[in-house]
Amino acid sequence: MESIELVPGIGPELTRWMARLAVAGWTAWLLLAVAGVPATTRRCLWTVGLLAHLGHVFCAFHFIHHWSHAEAVLHTARLTERVTGWSWGQGVWINYVFTLVWVADAAWWWCRPAETPRRPGRAMALHGFFAFLFFNATVVFGPWIWKPVGAGVAVLTGVAWIRRRRIVSGGRRPSE
Repeated sequence: MESIELVPGIGPELTRWMARLAVAGWTAWLLLAVAGVPATTRRCLWTVGLLAHLGHVFCAFHFIHHWSHAEAVLHTARLTERVTGWSWGQGVWINYVFTLVWVADAAWWWCRPAETPRRPGRAMALHGFFAFLFFNATVVFGPWIWKPVGAGVAVLTGVAWIRRRRIVSGGRRPSE
């Protein structure tokens, strides 16, 4: 199979760092949500993570896929085949949905007072989707150095979920 390693250079490196910043933004949001930090601060981090993700998408399409959806599908198929043995590039559509969901959620949050809680089912679906994608991006498809980071964030997500469930069952309603 043809190698899909990215060529060295500022473009692919910038693409990687934008992805790392997006993961860091979501992880920081998660830590602050569990710690009970005010929603205005969390909303800003949420938005910073989104902007980093949009930067990642821009860089990926500009430097790696050359503004070609077909190239993005091919790249995704090659990466998926290398990891799973299954050549399937349609996962790129999941990434498109992820981007739209994050943009829509950030817009929703900025159109309301920061302390406005999400509906519990919506919040669980949203963050479950994010956790699933970030886990796959880091642990399953990411470079070896990211595997422990992704696994750590996965554990952190589980701990946060358990803690929030205890808060809810204790009568306090979380703000997310």
